[in-house]
Amino acid sequence: MLSWDAVEGLLLVGHGTRASRGNTGFLQVAGSVAVRMGAVPVEPCFLEMARPSIAEGVERLVRGGVRRITVMPLLLAAAGHVRRDIPTAVAVAAAGYSGIEVRHTAHLGRHPRVVELSTIRYEEALRRRPPVDPAETLLVLVGRGSRDPRATRETHDFAQLRWKRTPVGGLEVGFLAMASPPLEAVLARAAARRARRIVLQPHLLFPGALAAQTRGSAQAAARDFPAIDWVVAEPLGPHPLLAEAVCDIVARAPAWCEPAGAAQRRG
Repeated sequence: MLSWDAVEGLLLVGHGTRASRGNTGFLQVAGSVAVRMGAVPVEPCFLEMARPSIAEGVERLVRGGVRRITVMPLLLAAAGHVRRDIPTAVAVAAAGYSGIEVRHTAHLGRHPRVVELSTIRYEEALRRRPPVDPAETLLVLVGRGSRDPRATRETHDFAQLRWKRTPVGGLEVGFLAMASPPLEAVLARAAARRARRIVLQPHLLFPGALAAQTRGSAQAAARDFPAIDWVVAEPLGPHPLLAEAVCDIVARAPAWCEPAGAAQRRG
């Protein structure tokens, strides 16, 4: 349990999806975080496609007496949503109230708990499969994709960390949209490497359209290359390790900045 001032609260921001399972998974993680935070108010909200919105989350915190809001983006990569969209939406919402302070934490990124959870999902996917020599297995990490090259690089860096946790015969990284190489091209290249098994690891937080797209790509590849054992792991969450990662990141949030002019007024 973290020790916070009585006027502080946490705004946990998810992306939002039209898939109810994805939004439900996010809310489950938020509930686990709230348990770990104890008396600290935790408000889950969504950037888009679902409610409550960021504005509604901020309103709930303020109406509950919170004057200092810590914002945690429950996202895997620092693309435009983390760098621009969420801070802007929070600033607009907070501007409607006087005396509200806001600070932003890091996103999930390459947190060790996320790497650990990704490894668990990989192991779960293989639990009931016949054994295959790891040297004859390829790991394909499947990213959402972004036009921000920093987010793309972050996905590649995460893939390297995963590979260290799961030594296999090779590693490929493919993206579902907005970044190269596209997943279909990566799967064709992976199949040409003559592996006996190819495991697709969706680097996604929750079930939804992108997880379904990953599974569809694997099914198409299996029709083209039936001699290969194609395996698709589940998305990351919800899982207690995600809640642990959130609480650790929040605990490392930057110190509160004193409001401008406060020191002069005290003097």
